[in-house]
Amino acid sequence: MFSLVGWTESQDSAVLVNVAALADPHIRVNGDDVIVPAEINNLVMAYGLGPNLTRIQLVSPSLRRVLNPEISPVDIAAEPTFPTPLVDWRANPIQLDPEEALDAQAAEDGAGATRATVLAWLADKAIAPVQGDIRPTRATNTTTLVANAWTNGALTFADQLPAGRYQAVGGRFFSAGLQAWRLVFVGYTWRPGAIGCDTAADPDDRTFRAGNFGVWGEFNHNTPPTVDFLSNSADTSQIGVLDLIKIS
Repeated sequence: MFSLVGWTESQDSAVLVNVAALADPHIRVNGDDVIVPAEINNLVMAYGLGPNLTRIQLVSPSLRRVLNPEISPVDIAAEPTFPTPLVDWRANPIQLDPEEALDAQAAEDGAGATRATVLAWLADKAIAPVQGDIRPTRATNTTTLVANAWTNGALTFADQLPAGRYQAVGGRFFSAGLQAWRLVFVGYTWRPGAIGCDTAADPDDRTFRAGNFGVWGEFNHNTPPTVDFLSNSADTSQIGVLDLIKIS
């Protein structure tokens, strides 16, 4: 199991400074701090995005006992580029102390304040790919997004899901300013997610497709997940594909 957390802030600093944690209903956040849940205290991936970024680090008491990981390369853009410069520890996670504060720090070289966005994927263990009869299924949302915040919206599937139970094992979504998205399953604590894109023509990052990031969660056909979207603009149309395996 894994979950996606993040930080975003517009600031003017040529040296590393803390980035504000995104308000989040599923984990504890305190100012700049993301409090690491005991159940998913392994860092398996990180990503940094911003038009004038020069450096990003993740910082916590346990990380400082060895070395704070440098997130490099960084994505010097306002929206994700492809291939996406992800820092990937899925096979060899970095263990964090349960309930400690995890911070993201960024530096930039803009003429004034510019925005930095940092994402981290936390998991219970190393991520193993899964295989099966995977069917990409189109899903859409028309919620107006709040810029630079998680905004939740319901999904409308292009095809009616046959009755039964499903595993979500990946996907992609795009909208005008989309940076990231994550699934919200009924009755499930964690919110697994991925990098977003801005058009249907953007290349696929296969990291988040077809079981390469393991099983994200399960749901019944009549209680599908909703989606948290993170965009740098007030988008009104989100379009995507979920990779599903029908398991019963």
